[in-house]
Amino acid sequence: MMHSLLDTRQQWTLAAGAILIEANGLDFAAGYDIDILEGKREGITEMLDRGWSIRDEESFQRQMESFREDRGHQAGFDQDRALLSVMTYQEQENYICSIKDEKRRAQFRVIQVYDSRLNTAGIYAWDWGRAIAITRMAMQIGYVDEETAWAFMYEMAQRIQTAYSSWTEFGLAYIIGRQYWHENFEEHEALEHFSLIEPLLKRTDSPWNLLRWEEESIALPVDLEREG
Repeated sequence: MMHSLLDTRQQWTLAAGAILIEANGLDFAAGYDIDILEGKREGITEMLDRGWSIRDEESFQRQMESFREDRGHQAGFDQDRALLSVMTYQEQENYICSIKDEKRRAQFRVIQVYDSRLNTAGIYAWDWGRAIAITRMAMQIGYVDEETAWAFMYEMAQRIQTAYSSWTEFGLAYIIGRQYWHENFEEHEALEHFSLIEPLLKRTDSPWNLLRWEEESIALPVDLEREG
């Protein structure tokens, strides 16, 4: 069950941000409400500051525009992906092994191994999914008003639903993006990344199993200029 005051569109939208939201200990059944968990507001405030330098309305607005204009990790991923795409497997191996920077080598290895599991949208799931989660949490601590927050989250949700075909495809793309960002290709690190989506895929009460991917309301037009 989900919070009774949230409609299906809102529930689906929050489900698209569930990986990061649930990683911070928030509960889907409570509408991912920060205030019901003692001490959680302070931790979320610190996380937004540490991870995205979001500490007030102005800094949140800058980050929101960055996500809207796709200034996330997808651009670098696309460049690296395009470079490897014109090489044979052996050429890829030779190139990756020649990279001296261990972190860059790991990023190319992520692409080499997982590229066939991604559609043309690549790792946009990583950027857009986090955008929803960050906005939900920023809204709760007063960095953005509810109307603006929901309009932006709906926009990100529409992009996600258009770009991917299922919660599984979306979740996999998100985690591959997370691994690319983390710049590490060790097996235990990969398992840690994938452990973030396993409960969402398997739990019967997870939003991904309670909400159909093909939710028609997500495709409704969003008037970002609408006045309150």
